[in-house]
Amino acid sequence: MLKSSAIWLSSITPTAVEPDTSYTWAQFIGSSVLLIVMCLCACLSVFYSFRYRRSTDPAVRGLNQAKTNINMGITLIAMSLILILTYEANWLRAIIGAIFLLMGLFNLFAGIRNRRIFLNIGAKQEERKQ
Repeated sequence: MLKSSAIWLSSITPTAVEPDTSYTWAQFIGSSVLLIVMCLCACLSVFYSFRYRRSTDPAVRGLNQAKTNINMGITLIAMSLILILTYEANWLRAIIGAIFLLMGLFNLFAGIRNRRIFLNIGAKQEERKQ
C-alpha cells in the first residue's frame, strides 16, 4: 500500500518543465515590436479621440476622427498578427485573429479615405479665408 501511494503522489507532484525550444528570438523580437506598435497606436487613438471631442471646427473634428480610425486600425492589425503568428495554431485563435484583421483593415482604409477628404475641406476653408 505504501508503494502504490508513493507512485500516486509522484504522479501528481510537479516535475521539471522542459523549456519550449520552438520559440525563437526572431519570434520574441517580432511579437515585442508588434506589442509596442499596438500600445503606441492605442494611446494615439485615445489622444486623437479626446481631441476630436473637444474641437469645434468640423474640418478639424473630421481630421482627428480620421486619425483615430487610422490608429485604431493599426492597433487591431497588430493585435491580430500577434494572435495569428506568435501562438501555436488553433482554429478559434485564427478566426478571432482574422476578424480583428478585417476590422483593422476597414478602420485603416476608412481613416485614410476620411483624412484625404477632410484635408481637402480644410484646404478649401483656408482658401476662402484668404
